[in-house]
Amino acid sequence: MKPFFFLIFAFCVLIVLTFLPLPIPPYLDFQVIYHTDMGLLRGIPIYDHAGQVNMIAALAHVSPGQVYVLPFPYPPWYALAALPLALLPITMAARLWFGLNLFMLFASVWLLTNGWKPRKRLASFPVAFFFWPILGSLFIGQYNFPVLLGASLFAYSLQNQKVELAAIAAALLTFKPHLGLLVLLTGLIYLFFRRDEFGRRTLLYIFGTGIFLFLTGFLADHAWPLNYFHSLFAFRQDSGVSSCGLCASLPVLLTSIFDGQPNFLAALPISLIILTILLLWVALSHRMFLKSPNAAAATAILVTLLSSPYLLNYDFVILLLPFFWLAGQARTLFEWGAMILAYLLPFIALDIWHRQGNFVLLISTCILLILLFRDIHSLDAASKAAYNPLTTE
Repeated sequence: MKPFFFLIFAFCVLIVLTFLPLPIPPYLDFQVIYHTDMGLLRGIPIYDHAGQVNMIAALAHVSPGQVYVLPFPYPPWYALAALPLALLPITMAARLWFGLNLFMLFASVWLLTNGWKPRKRLASFPVAFFFWPILGSLFIGQYNFPVLLGASLFAYSLQNQKVELAAIAAALLTFKPHLGLLVLLTGLIYLFFRRDEFGRRTLLYIFGTGIFLFLTGFLADHAWPLNYFHSLFAFRQDSGVSSCGLCASLPVLLTSIFDGQPNFLAALPISLIILTILLLWVALSHRMFLKSPNAAAATAILVTLLSSPYLLNYDFVILLLPFFWLAGQARTLFEWGAMILAYLLPFIALDIWHRQGNFVLLISTCILLILLFRDIHSLDAASKAAYNPLTTE
């Protein structure tokens, strides 16, 4: 009964937040999905950018040339899941979206701290809320929280052998593919190498969910697979992705150092090289990833954040998963000190240098990666010591 009462409580909180006069700006990132769904309710396919521009111009009583609308850059099931928001006025919808993101954040923390002592678990909620990328994402109405929840739920479901939850988690990871895809692939590899009934059933459920999502996408756009990629290319041109001047990615940072300016296309080969090096390091150095879904998910997130060519500072909300996994493993003052440093650096740098301090998020990611490999190495050593033929009778 506890989950039922928790859901009732969460529903009541969402209703209250929707009607409270909170200062949540509706015309930042949130407006992209809101206008997409508004058009869908009027029969405009979600990747019909011209149709959306004409709709907004008609509603605002201006010419289409005076309207700036970004193409929708996400899979169609994201828009379908958020469709009820377009039934509300945009100010109320933005507050409801804020409440939903807050709910997904706290649900992620609850999953990530499973098994912790109550006092430590309770303290983790404000720690997560005040992490700098979290605050920024909540304020502008970003779309990262389903991926954070999906990664947290995926690790939890694999650790506790929950087949249905794993399928739901896999679906959430696809909402923002450039953040969640590597985590999903890591989970699929883990399940494949389990070679047991749970692994087989979970893979079946996940692939069934994938087929369902693929088919439902046609409800949002009759030719969505082709139009989705066209929309991605249009988004790259219209949103400034080509220059990626606001990107917080390591490959783009390296291109700006070598070429004097950031360049997304030039960052692609660098991204591939970094990804290959990190994956080889993981594959050749450690075997414990197949024994710990949480460690595998944390590693996949850190590799994503260091190798992806297109990241903005709010994408680093998914750092919460490796943060909390490491916090659950930490035993020494050095480990706690390093994590506190990684947590506080974004506050300091972004307060001093503003967006020019985005590179500090990469430093925090590197700190967590070093800590994670240090912990995985100790776990691997302990596993080998547990079975030592020289010590057995």
